[in-house]
Amino acid sequence: MPTNDLKRHVINLFATGHRHDEMSKALKCKYCGNRFQHATKEFNRLYKTYPDKFKIEQPDKDSPKVLEMEQQLDDRIKNDSLYQKHLRTLAMGSPEDKKKEIKKFWGGYYEKNTGDLIRKTIR
Repeated sequence: MPTNDLKRHVINLFATGHRHDEMSKALKCKYCGNRFQHATKEFNRLYKTYPDKFKIEQPDKDSPKVLEMEQQLDDRIKNDSLYQKHLRTLAMGSPEDKKKEIKKFWGGYYEKNTGDLIRKTIR
């Protein structure tokens, strides 16, 4: 089995169709708890059978791609005032403010709106 097929198989075992806010609630649910136990056993079996397919490759920290990503992040932190506000709120905001910021992030707000100091170049 290719690696992606193994991952997809295990993830499909966890997909129950029930929505739970927390893992503890999912484990208490009769249907989800049974599925979770079955998926755990299947994962352990597959891990023992194909240990090399579950290895996670660590990225090379000196690769040009990683260095470019680090530089882009540094530039964004220095120049994007909206992103600076977002990081400040996550670091020092109240729990309610943090929840709002996370909701905005996953809603795509920061992809649509960039800060006022970001310079976009046209290539």
